Amino acid sequence: MPDLASSKETALVSNEDARIRTLMHDAKHVRQPQAVRYPSALPTLVLPPRASSYTATDLMRQGALVMLSSGVGLLQESVFVEAGAQLSLGAPALTTLYLASGGSGFASIVGWGGDLSFAGTAAQPLTITGWVQSAKSPAADKGNGRAYIREIGATMTLAYARVSSLGFWSGRTGGVAWTGTSRAKSTGGAHDSTFTGDTYGAFVSRGGGVTFSADRFESNELDGLHIHRYSVGSQVISSSAARNGGNGFLVDRATTNTLLRGDVSQHNAANGYQFDGRPLVSGASASGGSNAPSSGTALTDSSATGNAHTSVLIEGGTGTVVKSDQFCSPTTAVALRAGVTNSVVTGNYIGCAPRSGISVGPSAAGTVIYGNIVSHPGIGLLIRSSGPVSMYDNRIIGATVFGVSARGAASRVGGVGNVMSGTGDRAVDARTVASVSGLSGTDTSGWAHNARVTFVSYLQFHPLASLWLGILVVILLAAGWSFRRKLPSHPYPASVRRTYPLTATGETSVAMKPYPAHLRQSAGQPAPRPARPPAGWNGPAWPRATGSQPRGSQPTGSQPRGPQPTGPQPRGPLPTGPQPGMPPSPPRLPPYSQPERAPRHRPAYQEARPGPGRRHAPAPEPALPPAGNHAPGRQRPGPPGEDARVTRPIPKGVWD
Repeated sequence: MPDLASSKETALVSNEDARIRTLMHDAKHVRQPQAVRYPSALPTLVLPPRASSYTATDLMRQGALVMLSSGVGLLQESVFVEAGAQLSLGAPALTTLYLASGGSGFASIVGWGGDLSFAGTAAQPLTITGWVQSAKSPAADKGNGRAYIREIGATMTLAYARVSSLGFWSGRTGGVAWTGTSRAKSTGGAHDSTFTGDTYGAFVSRGGGVTFSADRFESNELDGLHIHRYSVGSQVISSSAARNGGNGFLVDRATTNTLLRGDVSQHNAANGYQFDGRPLVSGASASGGSNAPSSGTALTDSSATGNAHTSVLIEGGTGTVVKSDQFCSPTTAVALRAGVTNSVVTGNYIGCAPRSGISVGPSAAGTVIYGNIVSHPGIGLLIRSSGPVSMYDNRIIGATVFGVSARGAASRVGGVGNVMSGTGDRAVDARTVASVSGLSGTDTSGWAHNARVTFVSYLQFHPLASLWLGILVVILLAAGWSFRRKLPSHPYPASVRRTYPLTATGETSVAMKPYPAHLRQSAGQPAPRPARPPAGWNGPAWPRATGSQPRGSQPTGSQPRGPQPTGPQPRGPLPTGPQPGMPPSPPRLPPYSQPERAPRHRPAYQEARPGPGRRHAPAPEPALPPAGNHAPGRQRPGPPGEDARVTRPIPKGVWD
């Protein structure tokens, strides 16, 4: 189904309903065919009752039908067939009928109490197509409405017709629709016809005995064939539904005695066959709908294969019969649930290794399963909180988990003559106090107990373990990705780089030029004094260097000392440059500039000059000593911009 604006589509359907009601009342005053205009719609040709049927010639005479070529006509106005009138279109005069669809509106053929007939021949079928004349192409459902055909409370038949590209949004405007009223059922049907590319292939509501035979419903947006509420005695014989966007065949609520025989449903986007027999309401309601379930639905001699969901889904209803059919499904072949009562599943063949061949429950009391063959399923019969279920003469071949598995306290399984073969945990499985004591005479001689539990088989039947395993895998993948992910470079690398070891207080100077290697010291140890004073030294006498003597043969004991000069000695200029026998002088550290201090904030009253009532002006800030007059061992401020708390000690012997 295309993604369309629901409000716009709903408004189009409501506008069509209002137009038809208006025409129904106005048609009582129409005695001759004439066009009636209605806002936001193409003109409508009203056909009053007469003795003979209206044909394509009458439509051309009134200007509603334009012949494009021999046998090809374009219906450019809508047609309304009044009660008591008949419209018959088809061969030999008309072989192709285009119904206009476009920006100016769309054409429709509606019979309100009047009969409609569309007939071709086996050699020359009648083609009916929604058409965009400006583009010369079939009409697509783009949300602006599309041509459709509808019968209300009378008879419509199609024979050898090829219907395509019709309908929009609702069942009654969904393509070709048989819709009755509370007073009159819609009747007729189709045979040897195809319905392709419509919203619904065909739609029946309040039908009475509408029959489809040898028809094909293919590639429609929703269901291939939809039999809707209050339809009685509908039949679908030897027909097929394939590649539809919904179910192949859908029998809806509040229907009675619907028969599907010899049909094929394959490759549909939902179920092959769906029988919804639940009551419209469960008690008193504003609508006053029926609280009786559907009854009498039967599917016989049919087949289903390749559908996305279940081959046959039965929800609610009483007395539903599934007999002598063939189903191929990888998931569940036949499912009965949601209030099914007294249903019968018999004589069916189920293949293609389904996960469960027949699933019964919840709430499917009175189900009888008789004479079915289930080939290579995971679980042959799965019964869950169903109520009483009877099993007779079923054959389950090659099961891989259980032959029969009953679950839930409400499940009570009984029967005789069942044969189960396969390799799995056990042939008959009962859990959560389900009762299988009524089963007797079950042949399990072909069952091989398989005690080996593999990792895959354990996860298959423990969905919570699969869930937690998936969560663990996601966590591990995320952790692996985070560890392999390269972290981005730091935006301020200078703020985290250490250039030399921590001080004794545990602080470090950041982004500063380190000391020379021979002047570095460890925390808490004084720096060694240089052996010689720096060049240009004019201070007191430089003490001799102390420390360990070089290794080798050294004199031991006390050494004779000669006479020492006394009194003041003349001092001359100190020698400069390297001296023989002396270790090289360490390089002089570059002088540091005085760090700039941020201006101290003063209250406004301190900024004023001294005046009356004030004794003193603000005390000036003490001046910092010059860079070269620090005493040995004192802490010297770092360069400008450095945190005042982060300092480094001044080596002794350098500033003395």
